Amino acid sequence: RLFLACATVLFLSLSYFLIPTLYNKELVQLQIQNQIFKKYEIKIKFNKRINYGLLPKPHFIAKDLSIMRNDKEIGISKNFKIFISAGNFLDMNNINTKDLILKNTDFNIKKNDYIFFESLLKTEPNENKIKIKNSNIFFKNKNDEVLFINKIADSQFYYDQNKLQNIFVSKNKIFNVPYKLKIENDKFNKKFYSKFSSKRIRLNIDNEFDYDE
Repeated sequence: RLFLACATVLFLSLSYFLIPTLYNKELVQLQIQNQIFKKYEIKIKFNKRINYGLLPKPHFIAKDLSIMRNDKEIGISKNFKIFISAGNFLDMNNINTKDLILKNTDFNIKKNDYIFFESLLKTEPNENKIKIKNSNIFFKNKNDEVLFINKIADSQFYYDQNKLQNIFVSKNKIFNVPYKLKIENDKFNKKFYSKFSSKRIRLNIDNEFDYDE
């Protein structure tokens, strides 16, 4: 009886967590697009069919996802992953998205597109994170020529509930020089705080900017 009870619980639990495999993928993609835009004002476009994954936590993944700004593609992610809450899998219309991961992503950024990253430091408070891993930012001039490449090893945007600040932390490399960067957005005092450090060139810089600057 104990074995049957455990087997039944295991079967029912596994069946519940596999429910998203039955979802209409087009509707799921639309919900994810809407929620990401609502939380971060990021427009995305799925170029390939989305798939469901169970481990380590329930999530959806997609390949070659486009990141848009003003109807222009500014990035393409070879490996997009977004985690979802397991609270209500029985209702496909109420998917609750959580942490977002962009891996092996190439951003093509010009001067006017830099606001894309700045806007992530101004999102409304939430408990979710945006993580960017093993990616590149190609900074281009108005003639579409690459000026330099910033390689991102690991970075994330998140909201610190204790400091009440939007925070960006990143490990990068530029011109083969590794460096770390941390930026804090203090909305109450209307200030940005930044910390740059690189052991390779023995340089540490702390800055403080008012919004007006």
